[in-house]
Amino acid sequence: MFCFEGCCFGIQKSKEACGRQVMWREFNLINSYTLESSFMGPNRGVNSNMHFNMKMLKAVGRDFCQTMVDFVMNSDLTAKILAELKVRYP
Repeated sequence: MFCFEGCCFGIQKSKEACGRQVMWREFNLINSYTLESSFMGPNRGVNSNMHFNMKMLKAVGRDFCQTMVDFVMNSDLTAKILAELKVRYP
């Protein structure tokens, strides 16, 4: 239900006033996240062409929170994943 390739990490001119970019610019806050969802649901994977439901949205939230715990508590895992991402997305 999550597509990393669909993520956008660039800074767009039209989004300069959004909270994440203001916090980055003013306070150098580099770890700020926005989760966006659609009523339409995923377009690939086992749940493709299904509408999101509460169970799916709760699962995404749970997985996101677990990822944040790993990010804070497991610096070795975080470093390994960041190194892999740098190779995949130079």
